[in-house]
Amino acid sequence: MSSKRITRSNEIRTLKMTDIQDNLSLYQHFDVQPKVPVNGTFAAYSRQEHPVKEEIGASRRDYYKISLVTAGEGIFTMDGVRHEVKGPTIIFINPHTVKTWTATTKEQDGYYCLFTEELFYKQPQELLTYPLLQAGSQSIYPITNEQAGYLSSIFRQLAREFQENAAFKQEAILIYIKLLLLEGRRIAMETAAPERAQTAAQQLAYRFTDKLEKQFPIEHPTQQIGIKTAKEFAAALNTHPNHLNACVKTATGRTISEHIRQRILLEAKLLLMHSDWQIAEIAWCLGFEDPGNFTHFFRNHSQQSPQAFRQH
Repeated sequence: MSSKRITRSNEIRTLKMTDIQDNLSLYQHFDVQPKVPVNGTFAAYSRQEHPVKEEIGASRRDYYKISLVTAGEGIFTMDGVRHEVKGPTIIFINPHTVKTWTATTKEQDGYYCLFTEELFYKQPQELLTYPLLQAGSQSIYPITNEQAGYLSSIFRQLAREFQENAAFKQEAILIYIKLLLLEGRRIAMETAAPERAQTAAQQLAYRFTDKLEKQFPIEHPTQQIGIKTAKEFAAALNTHPNHLNACVKTATGRTISEHIRQRILLEAKLLLMHSDWQIAEIAWCLGFEDPGNFTHFFRNHSQQSPQAFRQH
C-alpha cells in the first residue's frame, strides 16, 4: 500500500450521527432507510445494501467508524495521507480525522459500523486503551481473505444486533465492537512485526490467542469448537503444554486455561442472550458433551445457571 502526502482541502464538513438518519450524507439513497442507531450511539450496515458514495469530500464526524472493504478499490486519505485500497482492507477512523474517499472501481462490498463514545458510557476511559482509534494513528491495514472472512462474521453479528431489538442489545454490540478492535490490534501487530523485535514467547502467545479466537463466533448449532484444552492447543502449535502456558502467561499475564475459560464463557453468554437454541445445543457447540458439565461450568463462573441468565 503506498502512502503519499497530499494537500488538504480547505472545505471540511462535520458529519453527525443524525446525518445518517436525516439525510444519509454518506450513503446512496434507497427506498428502505437505515434504522435509527441504538440511542444515537451505534449503526451498522452492509456496503452492498447502503454503499458509500463514489466520492466523499474532506469531512470530520462526531462518531468513530470501522470499515471493512472486502471487494472493490479506491483512494482513501486520512489527514492528508493518501492510501490506495486494493483488496480486503480494514480501516479505523477517529472522529477528529479528516478523510476523503474516491472509488476507482464500480464493484464495492463489505461492511461498516459507526459509534460514539457514549457506547462506552460505563467505562468511557476504555476508548483510550485502543490505539487504532486514537487521532494520528496508523489505522488502515490490508488483510488476507481469511481475515476478511472472520471480520465479516463479526460485522454480520453487529448488523443483526442493530436491526433487531433483542435483550441486552447494547451490551452485545459493545462486545462485538471490542472483538473488532482486538482483531485490529492483532493485524496491526502482524503488519509491524518486521519493524519491531518480538521474542519467541510473544510470537507463540500471539499464535495461541489467534487460534483460540478464530473458533468464534458460533453462528449455527451444527458448529462446534475443535480445540478447547491446553494440551490440544499445544499439539496444534507443535509445542509442549508447559512451554506454551509459560509463554502465554509471560506475554499476557493470564494462563491458557484462563484465556479459554473467559472466551468460552463470553460466547456462552452471547448465545444465551441472542439465540433460541436449547441449552444442550449451546453446550455441544462449546465443547461440552454433557449439558450438566456446561451448567456446572457456567454457574461456577457467572454465579447463576444458564437458564437463570437467559431468563434475566
